[in-house]
Amino acid sequence: MGDIAVPPGIICTAEQYSRMLSGDASIHCLTRTESIGLTVVTEIGLVSLFAVCYVFFIIARNVIQHIRHTPDGKISIVQEPMDIFMASPCRFDIYVHLVYQTLHALQLSLFIADFIQALGAVMDIKWIHEGKVEIGNFCTAQGVIQQLGETGVAITTLLIAIYTFIGVWWRIGMGQKSVRVAKIIIGLVWSFVFLMIVLGNAIHADKSKLYQSPTPYWCWIGNEYLQWRIWGEYVWFWITLAFSSFAYTLLFFWSRGNITLDEYSWWKFSIHRASKFDAHQTTRMQSLVMLAYPIVYSVLIMPLSIVRWIGFVQERGDGVNTIGAAPVMLVIGIYGLSGAANVVLLLTTRPNSVLFGHPVDYTPRVSRPSASMSTNAPLTMYKTNSVSEMEGEPSNDLGRLPSRSSAGWP
Repeated sequence: MGDIAVPPGIICTAEQYSRMLSGDASIHCLTRTESIGLTVVTEIGLVSLFAVCYVFFIIARNVIQHIRHTPDGKISIVQEPMDIFMASPCRFDIYVHLVYQTLHALQLSLFIADFIQALGAVMDIKWIHEGKVEIGNFCTAQGVIQQLGETGVAITTLLIAIYTFIGVWWRIGMGQKSVRVAKIIIGLVWSFVFLMIVLGNAIHADKSKLYQSPTPYWCWIGNEYLQWRIWGEYVWFWITLAFSSFAYTLLFFWSRGNITLDEYSWWKFSIHRASKFDAHQTTRMQSLVMLAYPIVYSVLIMPLSIVRWIGFVQERGDGVNTIGAAPVMLVIGIYGLSGAANVVLLLTTRPNSVLFGHPVDYTPRVSRPSASMSTNAPLTMYKTNSVSEMEGEPSNDLGRLPSRSSAGWP
């Protein structure tokens, strides 16, 4: 058998190209078109990676400034239950006590997952440089990182949607117990993701069909392990998409005043025309800001889900997936914007939280004494909502779940 001619634009050797043509799943030689598409995907991943790193810079800056200006060196940076869900379980045991409420926890977990997901996309630089995707330690690492980040983003986004819906529809308060619950949930979520990754790689380590392999433009769970793909990642995409659409639809009409919730039974509600003189409509609309995260995520994940479902249908009964590189690169590029989109949402909807807010002047303001404030109080002011009100600035309640009275509940 003579040497196989390598087409122009492919930089694999003749032997490597022959292996790919013979059906060897351990290698895929990239065409020029595929390399260009993968370059775009990588650049989008870099945008999200740098955007999330900027958020981490803000967090580090705020923590350092708090530490410097707090006499005992102990601060509370987590204000709400949502905070834990937007970084992953991280503790500052010496200087920082992660207390207060759950909103920032949600955000912290989400940005950690966004960082990991973007890192997995940036790892494609190696395949672009070499012109091929091939099994090995780097391939396995990319597969693990992609599953860890993408599943973490999906489940955390789902938790944000659930938290917002429960807080509004069930009117459940978010206090100290919610913080503990949020920490437990975050621990369970990341434990589940790690467990799925460890089990998948351990169970299939000795099998001839590679678990982490070229798919084909990057490394991930191989085509032969569809059930692990679905239950380890895709199912969370679709659950998040379905629940976010459901929650947003109900809460949107509630915010407009078309739905009134029963005072005693959370499952009872009435549908009616919205009043033209609803004094609480603005407050209700502001409380839905946190739903922007799952809604934007759903918009970005929808094209990828459609392409994946088409591929699943084509592959049934030993069929062949005929979807080309261009549609795959397009939907993956759109999905890769999720990290940058979350950062934009954070900076536009919750710029004044303690964890993510702007630094302020810690100089004591003696010109405006207050009988309710001691001049010896620690100078730990950040531009949170409560501090803004104290300084005479308008309160920014975007993303905060409304109280019963402010939302017009009985």
